[in-house]
Amino acid sequence: WKCFHPIGGTCQCGAEQELHGAIATRDYFSSAMVCQWDSALHTSEYPTDAFGELKFTFCLNPQFIRLSCDTPAKIVFDLMTSDWGLSAPNLVLSLVGGGHEKVKGWVREVLRKDLVRAAQSTGAWIMTSGLSEGVGRCVGEAVRHHRAAASSPSHSKVVALGVAPWGLVCNRQQLVNPKVRTDVPVDLTSFNPLI
Repeated sequence: WKCFHPIGGTCQCGAEQELHGAIATRDYFSSAMVCQWDSALHTSEYPTDAFGELKFTFCLNPQFIRLSCDTPAKIVFDLMTSDWGLSAPNLVLSLVGGGHEKVKGWVREVLRKDLVRAAQSTGAWIMTSGLSEGVGRCVGEAVRHHRAAASSPSHSKVVALGVAPWGLVCNRQQLVNPKVRTDVPVDLTSFNPLI
C-alpha cells in the first residue's frame, strides 16, 4: 500500500509531504482539506517492492516483506512456511501494548525469562508490533537475550514476528528494492522473496 492522500504536513503513513510524489500530493496538503483518513480512499495498492533479508546480530536470515493490510492470511502463512521455511506454529502468542509508556521492570523480567522459554517449549510464534518501544521492544530484547545465551543455533530457534505499519518503520526507504518491476502483478502464492 502506498498513501496517496496525505492530510496536513504529515501523512497517515507517517511520511512528510516532501516524501510523497507530485501525483500523490496534488493539493491534498492544503489546509482547507479536512477529512477522516480511510485506507480504502487514501491509499492505492501496488505490487510490493519491499522484501528481502535483514541483518541483525544474533538472528539467522530474518526476512521481511511489505504487504497490504488486507492480504489474505493464508497467503502470508504460506509465504512464511513454504518460502521462508518456518515451521508451522502450534500456538501464536500475540503481545501488544505499552506504546510510549515505560514497561514496568517486573514485566520486562517476566518477558525476558519466561516468554521465549514458553514459546520454545510449545512451538509457538511470538507476534508483536515490531516497534522499538513498549512491549515490542521488550519482546525483541528477550529474543535477542535468548539467542545470545543459547549454546547453539538449534537451541535458539524461536520465531518472533514484528508486524509494523510501514510508515513507522525507521529507514524504510532502504528496504525498497528499486530493481523490482512494479508494472507486473505479483502473485504471492508463487512468489519467493528470497530470490
